[in-house]
Amino acid sequence: MKYKYTKLLFTLIVFMLLFSSCEKEDIFEGIIVKEFDTGYCLPPFGNEPNEYIITNDSLYQDLLTLGTVVCEDYTLPEIDFATYSLLGKFTVSDGEVKYYKREVIKDVGSLKYTYKIYMKCKNNSKAAVSMNWVLVPKLPAGYSVEFIVNKD
Repeated sequence: MKYKYTKLLFTLIVFMLLFSSCEKEDIFEGIIVKEFDTGYCLPPFGNEPNEYIITNDSLYQDLLTLGTVVCEDYTLPEIDFATYSLLGKFTVSDGEVKYYKREVIKDVGSLKYTYKIYMKCKNNSKAAVSMNWVLVPKLPAGYSVEFIVNKD
């Protein structure tokens, strides 16, 4: 009987090790609808400004004039700006990024969205850059956006 429980415990431990990972996936919290991927054709800019609050198609199309578009005839993915706003914050890590935690909080009292980005990094020389694009519910009139970046 004791052997049966030992075997069961051993099987559970092996199962947990095989299907778990030290690496975590990116985390999205708060009012973020989804991560927004512009694809590899529109690389991170790194130019000023390094924070973007895009609330209409005109501002969105202006992205094509800010950096070097890598692909010929590239068009931006569609966004319904009657429903969503696009937020982006350029970041450079202090090492290889294990994962990002991105959170956008709506503060009704202060009339603002707060976009917090947390980067968990390995201590090595493999820095990463990201534009951290996220779709959020349409920014209400009179609201501002505060960007906060923390690195570990």
